[in-house]
Amino acid sequence: VKATFFVTGMNFPQYDDYLQKILDDGHTLGIHTYSHVYNDIYDSLDAFKEDFYKLQDYIYECTGEEVKIYRFPGGSANTIVSAEVREQILKWLDEEDILYFDWNVSSGDATNVMLSPENIAENCINGVERCNTAIVLLHDSGAKKSTIEALPLIIEGINRLDDTILLPIDEETVTIQQIRLTEE
Repeated sequence: VKATFFVTGMNFPQYDDYLQKILDDGHTLGIHTYSHVYNDIYDSLDAFKEDFYKLQDYIYECTGEEVKIYRFPGGSANTIVSAEVREQILKWLDEEDILYFDWNVSSGDATNVMLSPENIAENCINGVERCNTAIVLLHDSGAKKSTIEALPLIIEGINRLDDTILLPIDEETVTIQQIRLTEE
């Protein structure tokens, strides 16, 4: 099974080798943020770009790949960023040909509530079953042990669904976006 990993820069350099391994193993590498500090990155377009470029440049140094796929912390409809700054960010991403993706299926593992692997798998499978194209939100931090334990259940459950294929995000993937750039 191939996946998309939206990475942060918070844990490097101990995970540098994983960046190349993600690509070597046929997965997709995406940018989440360097710092993951919402108030800082969403303060202004300049702050957003600084954080974005810091991680994009770092990934390039480690892999030689210019990553142009992004996921907003909290999603594009988060309540931290002002409407004005959000619109500036969306316009900049569009100008730079950077695709951003949100999710339409949540595992539920983003909260501090400890869900069982079975609950996480059920959330994912039920969500995928309801969508034509599904992008599932999962988190892989060390504190998310239930998510790791749920992966075999998720993969097996989704593979049992009719007409369902597990694929990583790429440039051809239908974008799932909570907020889109306003056309002028």
